[in-house]
Amino acid sequence: MKSEPIAAELEAHAAEALKALLEQTSAVKIRELKPAHLARGRSGELIAYLDVYGHSHTLACEVNLDASPGKVRASLKKLRSCAARLSGEAIPVLIAPYLSPEAQALCKASHAGFLDLEGNARIAFGEFFIGRRSLHQQRTAA
Repeated sequence: MKSEPIAAELEAHAAEALKALLEQTSAVKIRELKPAHLARGRSGELIAYLDVYGHSHTLACEVNLDASPGKVRASLKKLRSCAARLSGEAIPVLIAPYLSPEAQALCKASHAGFLDLEGNARIAFGEFFIGRRSLHQQRTAA
């Protein structure tokens, strides 16, 4: 179980990384980015309200320290459920310190976005998407 100071620090880094990613694209305007409790009482979640080419979008994000494939699958299931409860079509996004190629593929297969703090990202807004791939050395899967 992660401690509260580590979780709060990771959540702050995740919010900064998400904001930086979204601000790199002139088509995306951030209306609001804030901590959320999408699943009753849980921290480590963010919600972002955006305009992309004049269309409103909502990102339901979970910040996760553990990005092992089993944890990614469980997080994606929870994110889909939380996103379905939000008004409109919310896009689930998983954020972690590092997401292996396998974890990234799980996100893509689940139609979820992802962002890791190593510089890898993919978030789709219909036919428009933001993608970024880090050239850092690949890590071994946890």
